[in-house]
Amino acid sequence: MPEGRPATGTIAIRPGTLEDIPALVDLLLAAYQGLEEYGEEGPAEARHYLKWLRRTCKEGFLVAEVEGRPVGFIAACPDWKDWELGRVLEIHEIVVAPAWQGKGVGRALMEEAYALGRACGMALAALWVGERNYKAREWYAKLGFREIGRWGDWIRMFRPIPGAKGE
Repeated sequence: MPEGRPATGTIAIRPGTLEDIPALVDLLLAAYQGLEEYGEEGPAEARHYLKWLRRTCKEGFLVAEVEGRPVGFIAACPDWKDWELGRVLEIHEIVVAPAWQGKGVGRALMEEAYALGRACGMALAALWVGERNYKAREWYAKLGFREIGRWGDWIRMFRPIPGAKGE
């Protein structure tokens, strides 16, 4: 993926860096307001989690920015082993700043993740979402994700990757 390639209008998607972490901590903590049971306890935990995502997801740790300012990010691992589904594109996290929700940022991030999954030969995308995170669950359903199971307060969802072999 070319660095800084415009995705939609003024939105650019690029690889995330360590320098992005402080801004992403703020985005992550804001995203889980009212849903704290699913998020990190505070800035230190959020920073640690984001560094883990960047290390683990490598090429799938992407930032959406507008005018040089991060407005969202995704952490997607293109070759994750799921004990039921096999190898999948695992969406560990996707966050969009509230002011940018509904403006194509999340969809642009997902499209980049799907492209990464296709390039790595994946046919399925999967994720976990908090049971009470109704807004995210509805959005994932609109994107074609289906519920396939639960574990505690978490719901497992998956969908075929658009344009992937075997879709």
